Amino acid sequence: MASQSSATSNDLIQQNAPSNFPIKLTPTNFPIWKRQVQATLIGFNLLGYIDGFVKEPAKFNYAEQTTPNPAHLTWFRQDQIITNALLGSCSDTIQPLISFAPTACDAWQQLVASYASASRGRIISLKAKLTKNPKGDRSVTAFLTDMRSIADHLALAQCPISDEDMVVYVLTQLDDEYISIVYA
Repeated sequence: MASQSSATSNDLIQQNAPSNFPIKLTPTNFPIWKRQVQATLIGFNLLGYIDGFVKEPAKFNYAEQTTPNPAHLTWFRQDQIITNALLGSCSDTIQPLISFAPTACDAWQQLVASYASASRGRIISLKAKLTKNPKGDRSVTAFLTDMRSIADHLALAQCPISDEDMVVYVLTQLDDEYISIVYA
C-alpha cells in the first residue's frame, strides 16, 4: 500500500541559486539581492515561505499524532528547497549566519536583521562621501566618474540621487579653478 504522506515532486517548485538567484549576497549588496529574491519568489508564488504568510501545517492529522499530515510534508520539502536556494545565494562569509535556520522564514529574518541596518549605514556613508569628495588633483573626468560611481552605488542600495541633487554635489566639490562654472 502506498503511503499517503508522500508528496510528489510535481507539487514542489524547484529553486536553484545560480539560475534563480544569480546575484550572490555580500555584505554590501543586500538591497539589490533582496529585491532579486523577492521578485523570483513572487514569480513562483512562494514569497509566503519567507515572509511568514504561508504557515507551517500541523505535522499530524489527528490529536493522537499517529497519522502524518501530507500537507506538512509538502510544505516542509518546499521550505527546505527555498532554504537551500537562499543558502546557495549567499557568499561564503554569510552562509554560516543562516546555516542553522530551521525554515526559510527564519533564514530570511536573520538576513534582514543582519543586513538591512548595514545597508542603511552604507547609504549614509555613500551620501557623506558625495558631500566630501573634492576634485583635488584628479582630472575632471576621473572626478565625475567617481561621483557617478557613488551615485550608482546609492541607486543599487535603493536610494537613487536625482540629477538636480547630483549637480549640486558635483558643483560644491569643485575647487576655485571652476568658480565661474559654479556661479553660472
